[in-house]
Amino acid sequence: MWKKFIALAFLFCGLTLVVSKSLGVAGLGRFLSFYLLVFYTVGFLWSFGLCIKNRIIPVKKDILVGFGAGAGNFLGSFFMMHALNKISATVVFSIATGGTIITVAFFAVIIFKEKIGIRGIIGILSGTIGLILISI
Repeated sequence: MWKKFIALAFLFCGLTLVVSKSLGVAGLGRFLSFYLLVFYTVGFLWSFGLCIKNRIIPVKKDILVGFGAGAGNFLGSFFMMHALNKISATVVFSIATGGTIITVAFFAVIIFKEKIGIRGIIGILSGTIGLILISI
């Protein structure tokens, strides 16, 4: 089941950015904020509909985590879209992906107390450096 979720996340996260870049190329950059609002509202309504269908009543913690994740993703997409209008997509995606890898690893250690060994650190650094070198 988790493979389906990974595939859907891969598809929709990429789709968001491809559409935003297309809007910028088409000269419709002034609609980026509206596009994001619609995109994330549809995602919220879909999730809300699934809760109703499955008779799930979210508790306060679930709502806060969901809101935090949604707000973080919204802001990340917002800033990435504006960066795409200023510099090339290869640079933006490479730096954003490298930043995501480092941020996730940092929070995994701080919040979830995960242990990252020397191989993990070398992997994170080499992956990030590789992404940045590809964009140059």
